[in-house]
Amino acid sequence: MAKRKQEIRQNQHAERRSSGLVVALLALIFLSFMASQWKERQRIADIHVVGATGLSRIAIQRVVDTLRYRKTKAITLASVRQAVEGIPYVRSASVYFTGVRDVCVDVSERLPVAHVVRQDGVLRYVDEMGSVLPVAQERTAHNVPLIHASGGAVLSSQDIVDLVNVLNQACGTLDPRLYQSISEIRLDPRTRSVDVVTDEATWRLGRLNVKQTTDALADMNIFWKDASMSLRLASVEEVDLRWRHQVVLRYRKDIEQASTQGASV
Repeated sequence: MAKRKQEIRQNQHAERRSSGLVVALLALIFLSFMASQWKERQRIADIHVVGATGLSRIAIQRVVDTLRYRKTKAITLASVRQAVEGIPYVRSASVYFTGVRDVCVDVSERLPVAHVVRQDGVLRYVDEMGSVLPVAQERTAHNVPLIHASGGAVLSSQDIVDLVNVLNQACGTLDPRLYQSISEIRLDPRTRSVDVVTDEATWRLGRLNVKQTTDALADMNIFWKDASMSLRLASVEEVDLRWRHQVVLRYRKDIEQASTQGASV
């Protein structure tokens, strides 16, 4: 009899414990539902844009301003991200809530690496992939080289990509000070040869070719580091890099010295 009573008490305790867990779970579900309903009724109070410059700031602001004061449940963050990434100067974006009523838009821009003159005479930016970017809505001042064809010819889309690749190779190969001296990359449409115009001299790279261009830039970098302190490079008019491991210098005509000088690298 005593054993029977003990079993009954144990069963009653287990039932009470199980009932308590069910009540607690139902209370948690109810509170979660109410919190969700409360959050969905909140309206967007502020929008923070991170990473945008004058290249994309106005366009992004126009997109995200439409979110202000809307209920959070009416906003799909993925749609906002797609709209922001549809802006030409935006490479990628992430959109997320910060707090209860704020939204943050974090963008990575397509930064210009060159200028190009279009057929209408307008100067346009070009990004590192060779994509021609639209005119920025805000005035910007990016100090980037000009890519163009000699003789007033118009660069094709592939020409622009190829010349930007030359710039990318130069950026990865040259000393930063040497790279920053580049003002123009010029393509001769007839011979397909490339010249780099700097503040002081013109570098002749030869025919447009990835390997040849890379080798020529590497030679120029080595030569500049070894010879810049000992040679009067300010008087050099042309640096001929068309031969592997050979650098030929041609001096300005008003300089009283040999017209050419060769060096091995």
